[in-house]
Amino acid sequence: MPASPDRGNPFLSNVCRSPWDLDGSVDGLNAEVLDQLVDAVEARAGGSLVLLTAPRAGYGKTHLLGRVAAATAQQAVMVPLAFRAGDALTLTTLVGRGIESLSQAAGEHADWTRLRESSAQVVTLLLHRLIESGQLACANPSQALNVLAGPVVEIFAAQGKARMIGEWIGKNRDSLRGPLAMLAAKSLPLHAELLDGWIAAMLDQSYDGGLTGVAEMQELASADADTGLPAWLCLLSIWRPVVLLVDHLDGLCRNPQAGVSIATLLMDLVDCHQVHVLLSLNQDVWQATFGHHLPSALEDRLTTSQVMLHGLSEADAQSLLRLRLTQSSLDAAGQAEFEAFVCVNCHFLGRPIGSVSARAFLRHCARQWEIFQMEQPAPAGSPFPVLPEALVEEDTAIPRMTEEIEEEMPLSVPVLPDLFDTDTAIEMQIMAKGLAEPRPALSQDEVVATHPPLPVASLIKDEDSVEVWHSTPGMAAANNGVGPTADAFVKLREMLARLRQPGSQVALASVAGVQASDQSHFRVPVATGTPYLPAAATPTIKTAPDALKGRFQALRLQMSTEVQSQPLNYAKIADLIRLAGRGFPLVRFSEHELPSLTGRYAMFWALQGVEILFGLAPFTDVAYWRTLSGFAAGRLANLAIQAERESRPPPRLKLVSFKTEREQLAWQNLTHSQTLSAPLVGITDIVHLDMNSLASLYAMQRIINEAESGTLQAEPTQVMTVLARELDFFWKRITRAG
Repeated sequence: MPASPDRGNPFLSNVCRSPWDLDGSVDGLNAEVLDQLVDAVEARAGGSLVLLTAPRAGYGKTHLLGRVAAATAQQAVMVPLAFRAGDALTLTTLVGRGIESLSQAAGEHADWTRLRESSAQVVTLLLHRLIESGQLACANPSQALNVLAGPVVEIFAAQGKARMIGEWIGKNRDSLRGPLAMLAAKSLPLHAELLDGWIAAMLDQSYDGGLTGVAEMQELASADADTGLPAWLCLLSIWRPVVLLVDHLDGLCRNPQAGVSIATLLMDLVDCHQVHVLLSLNQDVWQATFGHHLPSALEDRLTTSQVMLHGLSEADAQSLLRLRLTQSSLDAAGQAEFEAFVCVNCHFLGRPIGSVSARAFLRHCARQWEIFQMEQPAPAGSPFPVLPEALVEEDTAIPRMTEEIEEEMPLSVPVLPDLFDTDTAIEMQIMAKGLAEPRPALSQDEVVATHPPLPVASLIKDEDSVEVWHSTPGMAAANNGVGPTADAFVKLREMLARLRQPGSQVALASVAGVQASDQSHFRVPVATGTPYLPAAATPTIKTAPDALKGRFQALRLQMSTEVQSQPLNYAKIADLIRLAGRGFPLVRFSEHELPSLTGRYAMFWALQGVEILFGLAPFTDVAYWRTLSGFAAGRLANLAIQAERESRPPPRLKLVSFKTEREQLAWQNLTHSQTLSAPLVGITDIVHLDMNSLASLYAMQRIINEAESGTLQAEPTQVMTVLARELDFFWKRITRAG
């Protein structure tokens, strides 16, 4: 049923003002981007900066930041940040806006803000450490530690179950401030006198909430300009890693100086204070404010991890439509009727893929809702709506058509309502008949007597017999009137698998293809099973598989000299790891910049139940391996915490590196230096490469580079497909379970 006029429009809300302002979400929307952002946030070792861009406003950047905040609520402290007009782009302003945003965001507990929750967590964590270290006398330390590790609302709320401990802390807050500040100063590069004021403000906020202590925090933040350290963010990092969600920078458009200041400020937070940053921008703001206005080094750093948002797919739009309909007062039948009325498929026809933003689609649905709302229900069986009775006078009613006219009309054409005189009605019926669905110019249900249609594939069952299956109904009728069976689809998949086999003549023909305008087709001689192409249909082949194999063998011989005279080239190995990780369907590939090692990355392969971290540097590079060791240890801890929270066994982490005989001594020295901790040594797998294997790897890397540069007339994917088996030993070795 159409909506009645008093029903609200569920599609009017199309602006997400902050990451906390979520109004439902579609699970599959931007799923890959969401996973990438969550991985960046959950990386424990060091800070990171991810640049999130969209073609224009309305593609869901702020909404996506909210989904990231919801997905990582138990792992990090999310601090939304939006500069206002006239703000000085300094560290003091940044911290002040962060405090303001958390003081206005509703927390997980009723009547609690996120600022109150985070302040209480920092205070209880410091108290926990103070009792645990024996610096604070306690009658029952184990019980106190259990209470302090529990929900903070039970301690500081008036009706909390542990309010007795909260009351004790409140009575002794003046005497506790000093020890808590001294303890915090041991892990932060700040004076205890400065931290004492922050602890006092956090205690006030923990007990009273609201605006209590906020003014004191804003005043204390002014000292950050002198110290160069964001004291509030440093205190929050004692509890959990801090993630800045920098959004709504449109007011700074066409202000290049502001772009340089913000970029410098954010990179300092990432590099020096281990803060994670998600920077959200539209393309127009990036070009006018950042982009080429930045120094090349700074621009390169900002775009290292760049994620581009795309528009809705048709399936996403359908899910979004149904999500909003559940928020309306329509029943199931009414929702189905409106869904058919909108016709998502028609809306996407002719539009480029990824060009429909979520906001534009919601606005379209809002307009359709208003039209749908004004419709009147038509009588049962009538294809047209009728005019309201009040608009038709009895004495001026339009005469009905004669019975003769009605009898002459074909049954397939509906009778029009009484809106026209007799002559006009007859003309309208003729026009309506002409608008009927045209009959296909080419018959769809009869066998063509001339040349048979082009077969989709030839299903080769063995070397001596060939079964041809056609997908068109006409050919199905020719084959004894029986269409393809379920078994035919199984055979089709088997045939496609054979087509993918490198070196197959069938694969060569299928890769080459035939021009779409050509009416000729393959003929498969039964004796050989080899496809035959007529001369007129012979395709142009860039590089045949045999030629690719020949080039690979030549390069392998050429590389044999290099591998015998030079040390292991980790850059070439890294190229292969990166290309294979992005190309293999069962592998999820990611790169993470190593903290304090600008421009150097750790590569990850994530498979079912196991993560592979690659170490791609000489064993003599102690700084790299020490940093990678810390990175791997943080990842191990993160996997264990996540698995414990989800009550499942954690995935295995495996650290893989490579060596030849030359690197054996360096590896032993690295092991004896204890740069790698004992747990990491147990999960480290050093792959030994002999000269022949290394020559094959170098040859593969070289031939792919030739394909990418255009020197070799072949696509990189074709090279990988044809030559994949040449490196089977390598893929199987690095993914070995042992």
